[in-house]
Amino acid sequence: LAPEVPHWEITLYRVGNAPGAVGRALMAFAWLLLALLLAALLGGGLLLLRDAARQRLEATRKTGFVSSVSHELKTPLTSIRMYAELLRDGRVRDEARGRKYLDVIVAESQRLTRLVSNVLDFSRLEQGRRRFAREALDAKTLVTDVAEAQRGRLEAAGLKLRLALPEEPVTVSAERDAVEQVLVNLLDNAAKYAAGGGEVTMEVTASPVGVRIGVLDRGPGVAPQHRKRLFEQFYRADGALTASQTGFGLGLSIARRLMRGMGGELHYEPREGGGSKFVAAFGVEA
Repeated sequence: LAPEVPHWEITLYRVGNAPGAVGRALMAFAWLLLALLLAALLGGGLLLLRDAARQRLEATRKTGFVSSVSHELKTPLTSIRMYAELLRDGRVRDEARGRKYLDVIVAESQRLTRLVSNVLDFSRLEQGRRRFAREALDAKTLVTDVAEAQRGRLEAAGLKLRLALPEEPVTVSAERDAVEQVLVNLLDNAAKYAAGGGEVTMEVTASPVGVRIGVLDRGPGVAPQHRKRLFEQFYRADGALTASQTGFGLGLSIARRLMRGMGGELHYEPREGGGSKFVAAFGVEA
């Protein structure tokens, strides 16, 4: 079978005066074996080519990710340094302008914190080193705390934050830091892509099958062709809205993986009346 398969050969022996039918059967069997061997080699080659293509794609994505991380981290750091140096050198005489510069420094510091948190979570999740310290949490209190912490930046983005909470306490078994990161990522997504809708709602609902924490907006929503890949890492929908926004394409992917790590689930639903609805589900329905 050389040169394609070196050091391999097929040898047929005719035993005694075997009739021609037996010889033809042996020959057919030999050709069948050869066909199977060549099919296996071809299939293996195709698998290797596909794996190589996948590895090249992953390498390209990770290279782009490193470049994006460098750019995204540099932007807030540049702003922080510039305004801090202006204040340090006493070049800002107007008190109102000085407060405005301090607000920018605080906002950019918060943005930097969110970026670093996402990068660290991505690294831990990729290496399987993320461990969850689950405890009994009041979902109402947790959502209220996150809402108050994020209200200022959402209003700065043109979004009015609303809360829809039940009267009674709602308990979930989860890690507080992880749930906060999930909700912050969802609110960050709304601030980027749904600011034109004017409002975002955080709701908590409880039923016998579980607890749902929803983040709802009145933005353009997600086109059907992009919904299946919405939670893939590095994936960003190809469109003018997405292209105009900076980011890693990791926020939703990390949020879902954090939810699954706690035994829950994160999924997308079109919002009735227009917009998007992201639901973090805990319990049986997850």
